[in-house]
Amino acid sequence: MIDFSSADRSAETPQAEEGPRSKLTRGLTLLHAFRPQDNEVQLSELARRTGLPKPTVHRLIKELVDQGFLERGRRGLRLGHTLFLLGSRAPQHQLLRRTALPCLQRLNEATGGSAYLSFADGPNVVHLDAVHSPSLQTMRRTDHSSVCASAARQALASPAPTGSANGRPYTTVPGARGLVAVSTPVLGGSGTPVAALTVVGVTTHLRPEIAARHAQGAAHTISRQLQEPWEQPPC
Repeated sequence: MIDFSSADRSAETPQAEEGPRSKLTRGLTLLHAFRPQDNEVQLSELARRTGLPKPTVHRLIKELVDQGFLERGRRGLRLGHTLFLLGSRAPQHQLLRRTALPCLQRLNEATGGSAYLSFADGPNVVHLDAVHSPSLQTMRRTDHSSVCASAARQALASPAPTGSANGRPYTTVPGARGLVAVSTPVLGGSGTPVAALTVVGVTTHLRPEIAARHAQGAAHTISRQLQEPWEQPPC
């Protein structure tokens, strides 16, 4: 039997180097400092957000740029193509996006609104895919995205319904410029939300109760497909 209390602790040195302030962790902290609304961020702002010294941030940026995780722009740094490529290889998101796309298209056709598939990333909401409505092209895309994120965030919370359709909850959130978003969760195998399906439209054209019924049907189809991927049920 080995007495770990008296064993040689020199083997623990690599573990200490990989601790909370390891080079890898500092690099990941730097990447996590980028926010959804960011386009380009200056080095000084990244240092402020992460609490890392500017010389450290400068060294990390050089390595991250060399590997394609960051790119240099005219006004600062932005996330690079390598992150997009890695994210696109995530199997669960690939399956979710592939399964949801036909449903998003039918949801767009049935409601006349823009249909979004989103998931939670900590306090943020990431839009994985969307089918946009031509009738909303005159409005700023950021307005669509903002009200969609608000509705999806509430739909992914538990519990957070503001109504029900077909016995299932949905959330309705008003937005700027007369927009409204209707969102419902997509459930995984354990019955917990893995994504949100949201319809965004103009209040004069989009009826939340009708949009909710279509969204709930699409969400149910996606949930069933995620649990039984060998089946191909129509949306």
